[in-house]
Amino acid sequence: MILEVYPGPEARERELSQLAAAAGRVVPGVEIVEYGRSVAGRALQAVRVPTLGARGGPRVLVSANTHGPEFIGNRVCTALVRELGQRGGSPVHRLLERAELWLAPCINPDGYARTYAREGVGELPELRHNDNGVDLNRNWPLPPGERRLPLPGAGSSRPGDATFRGPHPLSEPETASLDRLLIEQDFCASANLHSFMGTVFPARVCDRPAFQRYRALCRSLSDAQPHAAYRRIASRRLDTFTGEQEDHQHHQRRCWAVCVECFPIAASFAQHLRAPSLFWRFNPRDPAPWIANDVPGIVAFLLAAIELPRP
Repeated sequence: MILEVYPGPEARERELSQLAAAAGRVVPGVEIVEYGRSVAGRALQAVRVPTLGARGGPRVLVSANTHGPEFIGNRVCTALVRELGQRGGSPVHRLLERAELWLAPCINPDGYARTYAREGVGELPELRHNDNGVDLNRNWPLPPGERRLPLPGAGSSRPGDATFRGPHPLSEPETASLDRLLIEQDFCASANLHSFMGTVFPARVCDRPAFQRYRALCRSLSDAQPHAAYRRIASRRLDTFTGEQEDHQHHQRRCWAVCVECFPIAASFAQHLRAPSLFWRFNPRDPAPWIANDVPGIVAFLLAAIELPRP
């Protein structure tokens, strides 16, 4: 298979089930929660990992693969489940001493399946979207009173465009189901994994205190990355709301939220100056170094975020 180390849809689900079972032998109470269904009827799954603390703790979320071809985010999120099955003082176990952890490794299973079936070959809109042709990371509501500026990538109203935002916010079962989960679990911090820029995008905020807090949170993430420290990209003025998940989480769900773009551009072009397919522009041929690089940073961000008052 041309996608090599990346599992197909059924293998990915089996793997998650096996890893969750292994994690449950170390951390009692681990379970897979089905929080909804995709357009094509595929299960939307999250792994719930109870806190090890005697008094419980806040809830935090790591989600990935909102865009079909961005498999490396799925691998990083799944690696967090894998680490839970290992005894010892890993960063993930230290997080569990303070918080309940939820992991949603694939929030666009239809896009994942389509990308895999096409062996990663196709134009961006063909692989990126859900089965309704919607960019799920432009389908979230804007904060009240805000508007979307007509800038490239800010979310298109034209079906077939790479950033088509859908007929209305939360029109898609994938986003609507995830938003219900956000409400039910009241997460205080969230890392949403994408690729392939090697950067961190915090939720867009215009007030100075929140902006400075995100600066510190992103620094916590990058300082914990052992090999490639991801740079924060943010501006209080030169930006616009686009209907992205982290903006919705911050402004309407009171959650410290960032988008982590795994696998840097430089590494992508070092791997292939001219990638043989779209898939190999977005994903490394060996996920292991980027898993090792990104897991400690994500955990450090979550640990720092739970120390802060809610937005």
